[in-house]
Amino acid sequence: MAVTNHDSELDIDPMFISTHNDLWLRLGSCGTWWTGPQRVAAMSEVRAAFECDLCSERSEALSPLMIEGVHDSVSELPPEAVDLVHRLTTDPGRLTQPWANTIIDVLGEERYVEIVTVVCVQYVIESFARNLGLPLPDLPEAGDGIPNHVRPTDVGDVGAWVSQTVDKKLANVSRAASLVPDTEVLWRDLVQCHYSRGPQFAELVWDRALARPQVELLASTVSALNECFY
Repeated sequence: MAVTNHDSELDIDPMFISTHNDLWLRLGSCGTWWTGPQRVAAMSEVRAAFECDLCSERSEALSPLMIEGVHDSVSELPPEAVDLVHRLTTDPGRLTQPWANTIIDVLGEERYVEIVTVVCVQYVIESFARNLGLPLPDLPEAGDGIPNHVRPTDVGDVGAWVSQTVDKKLANVSRAASLVPDTEVLWRDLVQCHYSRGPQFAELVWDRALARPQVELLASTVSALNECFY
């Protein structure tokens, strides 16, 4: 379980509890390009990144490329996957396309996208817990299964770092992980829970404790603090 109302005296909306718990379990399931155990291993690297000496040194350097070394890894994932997880977790504002290309050349863009999406969903759920003073959940049980390596047929070069759907009706932030739709849906479900809350956002209908301008201001401020590209 990611969180329950019994974990603290906070009155947490049941929607967050049910959605986070559901997503948490799905993060550990077999993906399209990574197995369940590999995805859980990536999640363990997210937590290890916060205690990684190399990540700490790089975060204090003028450029992360100035510091060479080996990450304090806790899994048997390929070193390129470990570097991807650690840097995405601790220094996302300074990732570059040339660096990403070196990772993609080894892992493949599909594996790159899937692991990035897993890390992002995990990061939001764990940040939610940390900021509310809640304990982090145990890592999910790794699911069985063999990745089917099915690549969507409606993707192509749209000028991004990786191939994305050519359907321009979707917002770019929704297209970002469209190369691996079975994992990208986890991100969409998370966005629906935290921000859109069903059709209200798209239809400009708003029935929430915070006014629409307040939500936009809060979201943009957090994005700026997190050095979000958008």
